[in-house]
Amino acid sequence: MINTPVTIAGRIVSDSVYVDRKDKLDGVLRIRVASSRSYRQGDKWHNVDKVFINVEAWGRLGINSHISLKPGVAVIVQGFLYTNEWEVQSSDPNSDKVEKRQEIRMRATSIGIDMNHYIVGFQETRPNVQNVPEGVEIPNADFEHYPNVDAKLKAKAETAEVTESSSEAENKEENKEPEKEKELAMVGASGGASRGASQKTDEDAPF
Repeated sequence: MINTPVTIAGRIVSDSVYVDRKDKLDGVLRIRVASSRSYRQGDKWHNVDKVFINVEAWGRLGINSHISLKPGVAVIVQGFLYTNEWEVQSSDPNSDKVEKRQEIRMRATSIGIDMNHYIVGFQETRPNVQNVPEGVEIPNADFEHYPNVDAKLKAKAETAEVTESSSEAENKEENKEPEKEKELAMVGASGGASRGASQKTDEDAPF
């Protein structure tokens, strides 16, 4: 079953919360986004088909979004929907049953500012390139209190290289075995042929 990426446009309606992972190698940003379809009737605007969805963002996306975004900002979010499930104790004090809970969440792959509403500046985290239009204030990019996600990615890359090298070495050893068996078979065949030739010579000898 294919999980197709979806895109929503709306406004952030909650405080952005950033939670570190226990190993301090990554963290997740959690925000709530509201979206609706608007139409105008006379002098009044109406919002229909409202949807509220909890969005999470990991890695560099989560850190940059936590520094840059605040409640009320109009955003465009792209990501994948999934069902988050957990268990809680029953609210009935006379019951020891465990009740299941679930909600639909979006795991964001991209979060952007809706340019229908803003003029923005930007500052890249790698490399340090920026554009600051007049009157636009860039937030202070202080990463000291966030996980070093670059170190995590580097460690993953190094692990992948070691695994690949080990696999190549194992493949070479496996390829050597058939070659050895082939050589032994050839030696055996040549030895058998030599013995056969000797026997034939003995049979043809006049004595």
